[in-house]
Amino acid sequence: MKLFQQLLLAPAALGLVAPMGAMAAELNMDGVNKYAASSEQVTSITQFSDVKPTDWAYQALSNLIERYGCVAGYPNGTFKGGQAMTRWEAAALLNACLDRVTEITDELRRLMKEFEKELAITKARVDGLEAKVGELQATQFSTTTKLKGQVRFVMGDVYRGDGYANFGQAKALMGAAKLYGQRAYDGSTGGFQDRSTNMIKDNQSQGEAYYYYRAGGDGAIKTGTSYQPAQTFAPQARQLAFSTTWTGFTPEPGGTISGSDKALNSLLVNPKIPGTTIANPLNGGTVGTPYAPNRIRASIYTKDGYKTAFAAPATPTGAVPTTNSGTLEYLRPLTNTALPLTGNELLLEDRYGNTTPLRVQTSNSTSSNYSSSSILLDRKDMQALVALANESRRVKTYTYNGKAGAVTKLANQYDFININDASSRTYTGVTAAGAPDTTIGGKGKGLVVTPGGYVQNSNSYTNVINYLLAEYGSLGEDQRKVGYVQNAATKFVRNLAAYTTNKNYVADKNAFTFSHDAQLNFNTSFTGKDQLNFRIRGNNTYAFAGRAANPAAALAYDGSTTSWPQGAKSNLFIDKLFYRFPVGDYAVAAVGTRLPQDAVLPTRGTYYTKDALLEFFNSSAGVFPSYTGTGVGVALGKLGGKGFGMQGVSFGIAYLANESDAVAPDASNTMTQGWFGADTRFRLPVQLAWQSKNKKWLASANYAYERGNNSMGQVGTELALTPFMYASLNESNQFGFTLAYQWSKDFSITGAYGHASVNARYDNSVLGVKMADAGDSAVMNSWMLALNFKNVFLKGNSAGFAIGGVPSLVSNSSGWNKDGGMPTAIETWYQFQVTDNISITPGVFYISSTTNSDGIGGGDVWGGVIKTQFNF
Repeated sequence: MKLFQQLLLAPAALGLVAPMGAMAAELNMDGVNKYAASSEQVTSITQFSDVKPTDWAYQALSNLIERYGCVAGYPNGTFKGGQAMTRWEAAALLNACLDRVTEITDELRRLMKEFEKELAITKARVDGLEAKVGELQATQFSTTTKLKGQVRFVMGDVYRGDGYANFGQAKALMGAAKLYGQRAYDGSTGGFQDRSTNMIKDNQSQGEAYYYYRAGGDGAIKTGTSYQPAQTFAPQARQLAFSTTWTGFTPEPGGTISGSDKALNSLLVNPKIPGTTIANPLNGGTVGTPYAPNRIRASIYTKDGYKTAFAAPATPTGAVPTTNSGTLEYLRPLTNTALPLTGNELLLEDRYGNTTPLRVQTSNSTSSNYSSSSILLDRKDMQALVALANESRRVKTYTYNGKAGAVTKLANQYDFININDASSRTYTGVTAAGAPDTTIGGKGKGLVVTPGGYVQNSNSYTNVINYLLAEYGSLGEDQRKVGYVQNAATKFVRNLAAYTTNKNYVADKNAFTFSHDAQLNFNTSFTGKDQLNFRIRGNNTYAFAGRAANPAAALAYDGSTTSWPQGAKSNLFIDKLFYRFPVGDYAVAAVGTRLPQDAVLPTRGTYYTKDALLEFFNSSAGVFPSYTGTGVGVALGKLGGKGFGMQGVSFGIAYLANESDAVAPDASNTMTQGWFGADTRFRLPVQLAWQSKNKKWLASANYAYERGNNSMGQVGTELALTPFMYASLNESNQFGFTLAYQWSKDFSITGAYGHASVNARYDNSVLGVKMADAGDSAVMNSWMLALNFKNVFLKGNSAGFAIGGVPSLVSNSSGWNKDGGMPTAIETWYQFQVTDNISITPGVFYISSTTNSDGIGGGDVWGGVIKTQFNF
């Protein structure tokens, strides 16, 4: 009750005691004198021994004592609230309170007069504020939405030492493989197919060679060696497509071959070689007559090589001429042509000084029905190609005339390549009519492919690389499946995918850069318990992972782990869009088209500062990766409190589909996508978490099933990210555990362990080389330990240090390789809290390298960043 209200009630209080006047004769004057004589004021109601909190007027009496100090008791420390009150007692009590009120009122008047001007100014300001509030309410953006923003300026650099990036040329290789047609060439009906390659040929001729031979070519009835069968079985069509592509021939319009020494009839299918007979019907139904494929639909080759003169005998027994006998492209000058080739003798630049590319090209170059792709070659590619050509010769049986006369080399015996022998020998083959032919040879001017394969290639090559390609291209499918040939072929493909670092845009972007990451969050609540989150983002940071050709080098805020919609990385885009709402007392559900995993699952499982430096540590060694998709999720329970199950336990599960699959399903007649589909890429994470009541301990157990991706590997090695090169082949089961402890208010420690098994969904071949079988498995592990410090040196500043082993492959049963070891990542940083809204965080990191059995890898990664962050 306010003071003036108490004063107004005072007369009423006196009126209530008026009837006591009739009882004056009965007044106990001794008691009144004792009460009135008591000058000892009570300062707390607890001083009355006979007043209890349960008394009905307890609060009123307490207010009089503590606010106004105008209540006195009896000398014996009692109040005697149950005793009748005389008019004298009432007058004494009222007089004491009024004296106190008068003191307060006089003081208020004095203060009001003293601060009269200030009060007037304050009143005017309040009136102004009320007017502005009214205007704001009338024109405000929303009564339900709050806006929060964050801007980061990122300055820094990353450098990788010399080595080989496992997938430095993967993009180029996949482009070439698309032209070849992965599904068509591996012959499977349920195998992996590139998204742009349909079962019907499109306007870019992908896989056209297979369909040409499978369906009967142009359908013309021809005779002799150029006869094209009306139809061939799939295995023969697949074989013919391979044999006419791996020729090293330069394609010309209409599928012809350029150069006077290159002709279609230089390719003959020899039915006398086991497994090569085409009887469906071929050559007019005559089985046993060589068949000449009459069209080249695609070609793997090189051109424009620097020409080096060489001298070789025209016959095996002839002397080396004193003058040059011919020229060979891509042969290094002063090469000893009598020694076996190793690959070190081949030039890495063409005659124009450009890096030598391996070209894959469709043949109809006179129309729009034409496409090509190039793969840059390095030294390991050359070495692997020579090894493949030697293994291809090893698997054949053939007869040649050498220095010692006629020699028959049996299968499984080596006959290592050297320039002199390859150009001077004569081999025994067959003519187009099926008769023996002992004149096949280069006559000291070119290199000739050894017979004994599915295709007899009697062309004389003056390009060393093309000759080596053709040696492998001459083999039949059964020969290519022999273990040592298959191993050499897969190693060649692995080397094509890899590339040297610090060259040709592979890990050579080590300049100091300055970029930004800006975010605007619109958080809307309609009930006070729900949340509609809408975040707009713009990020132009060139991902450190891409710059270093190492996924483990990804920063937590450079966007490298974000699935950028339609590739619009440097533009404004919707980064998050989801609605979260309570379900009952202990559950929260979420749904959205841009729903992040951490908006559904109970916890990140760590006390380490979020977005500190490397995404590897931000994601707890890949256990809790940054993943955003289109989907739904639910979390049960409350960490550290009562709720679902046991005290402090929470459980979460979500289904998050790839956004592009969910909104724009693939139109291919062999792919089924959409939000739910047989080929939809998605992640299904599950988490069980616990936090102690005092918030010191935090633990989580995590599992995720993921198709078409491997999010744990996105902070690991290149092989961990895509064990089979194609992410669409991935089908992974990911496990992880985290444990964090808040040692004190200024120090915490977090540990994590991750494990994943990735399986290949389909068979897959690259340029006709089988690289994966459905069910092939790759296994990876990771770990980390992170320390977080607060109030370091100055209050508000923080620091961190973390070390861990990045996700890396310990096994891989496919044609791709495993990592040679587990690289170690280390980071440390210090955050200056300039103001409540501005911080500056310098940090440095290091990632060690590993080299696998192919010699691919190497090149430690160093990096440093200065991050300036504004929160508003």
